[in-house]
Amino acid sequence: MGSGMLPAGAYVTYEHEYILIFRKGGKRDFSTGALKRVRNASAYFWEERNVWFSDLWQLNGTKQTITKADRERSAAYPLELPYRLINMYSVYGDTVLDPFMGTGTTALAAIITGRNSIGYEMDSSFKLYQDTKELDAIFSLGNKVVEQRLKRHSHFVQDRIANGKDVKHKNEHYGFPVMTAQERQGQFFKIAEIKPSECELQVEYVEIEKESAINQTMQATA
Repeated sequence: MGSGMLPAGAYVTYEHEYILIFRKGGKRDFSTGALKRVRNASAYFWEERNVWFSDLWQLNGTKQTITKADRERSAAYPLELPYRLINMYSVYGDTVLDPFMGTGTTALAAIITGRNSIGYEMDSSFKLYQDTKELDAIFSLGNKVVEQRLKRHSHFVQDRIANGKDVKHKNEHYGFPVMTAQERQGQFFKIAEIKPSECELQVEYVEIEKESAINQTMQATA
């Protein structure tokens, strides 16, 4: 049907994919003390909510830099895709299941967001996270993503204040400005150590230091 620049036989390209959201069972209960605290700690920023829960995401393709497959096409998607979804629909310590693990992008997003994950892959050409170079890359990328998240929030606050708009609340752990009361108890963690074993990675985390988090927002609050 293609006819280049000439009407009338050209076809419309298919440039969007769809994310389908399902829920198994009823609404989760976060009313007990421990679950309520972990939910509050997992809060995302107001400006992230506005982007993540919009009906159209514009994500550019990214090169897979951590794992390589012994086949021409891996069907890998950008890290930002599972990273957003995991933050949106789970809390710290939840378990993410990936029944078609592939290059492990979803598992990587789970590591960065402080979630457990289980992945299955029948193609033995995918050898995931088995050498020191890959583990170092996970460590570096994971902590960089958290750092960039705080920087983006800093820039958002700075721009909002510069435009004469209010930022009415403060995060209770770090003291930087946030838009809503629901963000006041949000906490951020970085990877401290990755311990590999057969078919498994054990990841230890430490909370971002108060001084480090505030440094990301000093310019915004000055």
